[in-house]
Parts: sequence; C-alpha cells; structure tokens
Amino acid sequence: MGISRFIGGLTLATGVGLAAYLTLTKQDPITWAKHLKEQAKHTAAKVSEAQSAQERLTESVQKLGAAVDASTPALEDIQKDIEKFQFKIAPRVAVIQETLDRWEQD
Repeated sequence: MGISRFIGGLTLATGVGLAAYLTLTKQDPITWAKHLKEQAKHTAAKVSEAQSAQERLTESVQKLGAAVDASTPALEDIQKDIEKFQFKIAPRVAVIQETLDRWEQD
C-alpha cells in the first residue's frame, strides 16, 4: 500500500500546487487549460515541421550524393584534358620563361 499512498500524495501535492499557482497568478483554470492546450498544439506542430525538415534534408543529402557520384566521370575527363593541355603547352611556357629570364639578366 506504500506506492498507492505515494501516488495519492503526489497527486494531491500537484493539485494543491496548481491551485496555488492559479490563485497567485490570478488565472482562470479554464483559460489556463485552453492556453496549455494551444501551447501543446503549437509544440506538436513545430515538432512535425522539424521532422518534415529533417526528412527533406535527408532526401537532399541523398540527391547530392547521387549527383556527386554521377559527376565523377565528367570531373575525371576534365582532369585528363587539363593534363593534356599542360603537356602541350609546357614547351611554350618553358620558352616564355627562358625569354623572361634573359630579359631579367639584361
């Protein structure tokens, strides 16, 4: 019977505390309950919005991963083209550098 007395005392203490709070703040219990209900609805709506945002973010991250995977061959092709271009222009750059070096020496 100890647990039932504890629960009964806890319920009584909660009721007395709520009554004291409502009396001290001069609030109507019905208005307070309606306000509490509205706050609960607002909080539930915000939680739902946060979950939706999380789902959208997860989908976007998956799409981004797929796009990165799909772009890898194109990036590799670009890198190969850059390497070919650098190989082709390397002799010309060397000639330009030699010319600049000679001008600096003069």
